[in-house]
Formats: sequence, C-alpha cells, structure tokens
Amino acid sequence: MRKALILGTGAAQVDAIRHLRDAGWWVIGCSYLREGPGLPLVHQFRQINITDVPALEDLGRAEGIELVYSVGSDLAMPSVARVAAALGLRSFISPAIADLTQNKVRLRDYLQHRDISPVSYRQLQRHADAAGWNRFPAIVKPADSQGQRGVFRADSLPDLLAGLDLALTASRSATAIVEELLEGPELSANVFVVGGEIVVNELSDRLVVADFPGGIPRGHVLPAKSVTAADAVQARALAAQCVRALAIDDGPVYLQMKLTPSGPRIIEITPRLDGCHIWRLIREARGIDLLAASFQLLAGEPPRALDGAPPAVDVSLQFFLQAPGELFSRANHHRPRGALYSEFYLPDGHVVAPVNGYREKVGYYLLREPACASR
Repeated sequence: MRKALILGTGAAQVDAIRHLRDAGWWVIGCSYLREGPGLPLVHQFRQINITDVPALEDLGRAEGIELVYSVGSDLAMPSVARVAAALGLRSFISPAIADLTQNKVRLRDYLQHRDISPVSYRQLQRHADAAGWNRFPAIVKPADSQGQRGVFRADSLPDLLAGLDLALTASRSATAIVEELLEGPELSANVFVVGGEIVVNELSDRLVVADFPGGIPRGHVLPAKSVTAADAVQARALAAQCVRALAIDDGPVYLQMKLTPSGPRIIEITPRLDGCHIWRLIREARGIDLLAASFQLLAGEPPRALDGAPPAVDVSLQFFLQAPGELFSRANHHRPRGALYSEFYLPDGHVVAPVNGYREKVGYYLLREPACASR
C-alpha cells in the first residue's frame, strides 16, 4: 500500500485524509499535539512538529512515503516543499516560493517590485519603525502567522502603537506589517495550474464577520455576486498575473483580494488548497474536484478530477461559528433544511479552542441557494 504523510491533524486536514484513505493510501499524520478531528482518521500518528523538517525527513525515509502534503496551513508549506525535495517526491512549489508566500512583508516586496497590486505597506519590528506612517485607517498583521491571529485595525498612530506588541507577539519572527486598509467586496480566487496552464480560475464571494477587522470568514458564495462581469475579468487577470509571477506550474493556488475603487488588490496569496473547503463548494457548483486533482498530480497521475461536466449552479458555504472558551454543542447550531452537506469539527462537550480569539469555526454546511453577499 502506498504511504502518504499529511502535516497536521486539524479540521483542515480531514478532507485530505479521507480522500487519501478512500483512494487506497496508508495515511500517516503528524502534529506537535495528539489531537484534532483528523487524529482518529489516520492509519498512523507520529507526534512531530510540522516545522521540524529533519524529523519529518527521517519519518518519510523510514516509512517509505510517496506523497507529502498539507491543506489550509501556511505554516506547513515550507516543510512540505523541503521534505518533498529531500525525498525526491513531487511538489507543487519550491522551498523558496513556500518561504516567500508565507511571509506577508516579503510577498508585498515581491509584488511591488513587479508592479502588481500596488498597496502601501511597511515592515514593523519595533515601535520606532512606525514613525511617519500616515495611511489611516490601516490594518496591522503579524508577518508570518495564520488564522487571523494578532490582526487589528488602527485608525491613528496611537492605535497602531497600542496594538503593535500583539501583532509582534503573534509572529514567529517578531515582525509585523502595516498596510493601508483596503475597502470593497472581498473575493477568493481558486486557481489550478497544470503544466504551466491555468485550467481553473474561480471567483467566489468571501463573506466575513462584520465587526472584526481581520477578515474572519463566515462563508463563501459561488459564483461571486458582488462583482460585475468587468470586475470579474480584472480579478481573474490579477490572479493569473500573480500565479505567473510566482512561476507556479502545477497545483492549486488560493488568493484573497478586495475589489477596491482602484481595481482588485491582493490581500494574500498561498500556493495550496485553501482551508475553507472551497474545493467542495466548487465541486458542487462546477463539477470539478480540486482536492482530488491535487493528489492525482502529486501521485504522478493525470488530474482526471478536472474533467467533470460543470452543472453551473449557485452554491453557498456557511460556517458555524462560536466564541472560544465555550462548550460546543451541535444543538446550538442549526443545519438548514435542504443543506447539501454539513460537518462539525468538534464533539459535544468539547471546549472551543482559541485561534483568532473572537469567533472560531466549529463546522460548516453547503446550500444550493446562495447566501446574501452583503457585508
């Protein structure tokens, strides 16, 4: 039986683990903690930090793994790229691109030097670095974190300085970035590349929690309802420009952007499957399976999952959200009648763990009728 290594056992990895099991793979999962909804699904678990590349390489060699991947985790992508390179396995990106795209400052530098998606920004490592910044309102983020940790809005320099330590603490490199606050509808672009050709470039509305500045997702709608046909052309062109600038020839790329009065602007780019199950949304609405296609490519097979006939229907994905620290109960979250699919991440009685510290995703469902795309 072929063996696959999945980095992480959290909710984002469940889809990958299930798919690989169904496809006949022996799945080894690893995490620095023995927990997560993926834990009971893997055939084998090893308690290894997903950033410990030497330990992951040793595990891969000892077990004879033939595939390594992670879904929805920026933290895991440099490890995925390095382990794959060391073991001679297929990978969608190089270690250099993995490092670049998980660092928000370096990614902004890269885009700016190529005149792509102009946005005012500055790197911050201490309070003195903020001197003279005058683009308010602004958004402040850790340079290399995920899950909306340490993100806040600043309406003045005193606001920025008051919250800066929060962002610096949430960063692995004690580095933050301040950017001009982009206004406009928020979009996701899910792109898939095969042999250097972009074969999928799907836009969906990214619905966010209104009273939190970090963009906590509450749902996605496909096709996007917040853009005109001309807007969609510009947004897809920007997504394609970014993918080509990063020289990504195979696999999935997930981009977040806002449609500002000056045109679409990039928020983040990550060369992986997203962590919001949008592959399932696209499969329901378009008849193609980006998750399956990703693993087919990694296994050295043709991406047959992209050959489906698109049903071209409107579908929405909505998250069940709950405050951290509360006890989870399915009875408190309503699954709408007619839902195409639903899933919870936690068992009843489990304490909701803090990620963004405000409203955490505890499950999701899909509906044929699209939700309102208003913010």
